[in-house]
Amino acid sequence: MAGPPKMEREPVVLCEKIMLPKSGASACVVTLNRPDRLNCFNFQVCHELSNIFSTLLRDDSCDLVIFTGAGKNFCAGADLSNPPNPLEASSDLPQNLVDNPIHQMSLLQVPIIGAIQGH
Repeated sequence: MAGPPKMEREPVVLCEKIMLPKSGASACVVTLNRPDRLNCFNFQVCHELSNIFSTLLRDDSCDLVIFTGAGKNFCAGADLSNPPNPLEASSDLPQNLVDNPIHQMSLLQVPIIGAIQGH
């Protein structure tokens, strides 16, 4: 039986609020922070993204979200050494939607801009 997923020491997702000087609007920059692993998704990334987007749902001061990745690449996909559970990640069951970052993003009422780099 596999144990709990290994947690990384550095934050795997960062969130920083910035002001956009010309408009006066505020943006939340959400950054995948695993450049050494090409920012690939694992259980911890999914969990932290879900928490961040869930928090942004209650943050009236954020006018838009900029979603990006640290380093040279945005995201290489799933981390096959520690992947999220595909049955839970794609499930519509309420207990699984809480940790589904795509579901949490779909609930946001502000634009999400992808700042995508890489090839």
